[in-house]
Amino acid sequence: MKILRYSRLFNTDRVQNISHSIYVTNFPDSATSRDLWNACSVYGTVVDVFIPLKKSKVGKRFAFVRFVKVHNLVRLVENLCTIWIGRHHLFANQVRYEWPQKNHSNPSVIRKDPIMPFVSPTPIQ
Repeated sequence: MKILRYSRLFNTDRVQNISHSIYVTNFPDSATSRDLWNACSVYGTVVDVFIPLKKSKVGKRFAFVRFVKVHNLVRLVENLCTIWIGRHHLFANQVRYEWPQKNHSNPSVIRKDPIMPFVSPTPIQ
């Protein structure tokens, strides 16, 4: 069980190291992550699509599409900008900030300071 969990975390870290995230917006409200996956997979190997529940400052939905095996990132972004979903023309851009990678060097570490239950400072009588 531990080996499986560790290998899954290791594979996730490897994908983050070799992948590129693209910010995508201007797609219909009815579009799902599967729709974006199918539309974007024409131009590369998609490994993840994430559509947050919140909207952008302009009030539009946006998503992050993660690709692997990207040889030319600028060309990929230009190709994604040619995609139409219904009457909506996708806008794509390279993400500006990547989330910092989590340190999963030893996933089975147990906290040294266990959380103590709350104790009232004055006894209840």
